[in-house]
Amino acid sequence: MTNDLDETTADVARLYPAVYHRFHVSKHRLPGTDVTPRMLWILQHIASVGPSTLGELADASGAKKSTTTELVDRLEAKGYVGRMRDERDARRVFVGLTPQGERRAGRAPSVLADDALRAALARMTTNERAALVRGLRALVRAGEVTRDDHV
Repeated sequence: MTNDLDETTADVARLYPAVYHRFHVSKHRLPGTDVTPRMLWILQHIASVGPSTLGELADASGAKKSTTTELVDRLEAKGYVGRMRDERDARRVFVGLTPQGERRAGRAPSVLADDALRAALARMTTNERAALVRGLRALVRAGEVTRDDHV
């Protein structure tokens, strides 16, 4: 059993990057939008927690502050966010959503290249597609972490 589990783990680890690179749109604009997934994450994060400093956004996203600044600059140029000084401390600058940014943050485009994925799925048999979906569901269920797992 361990050998089978080791082989399956190795197969998934080897295949996942290929699937990710083939179908994920991480550095390209999301289909039907003018933002990348990282830009959308910033919009959705601000929509969730409220206006944030660049440092807070960088910390929350795990990105460098310079990268976050560049993304916020691009979002500001598109009219999705605006910068505002902290009334109590003029050195602090918050990034907040504009009405246009609120609308964009509320829409959830796909992070997969849907057309490419659909074309690939069309080349599979019905049984292969069903097995793929069953397998992905099982993997997601198995990967879910409960609080008890962390205690």
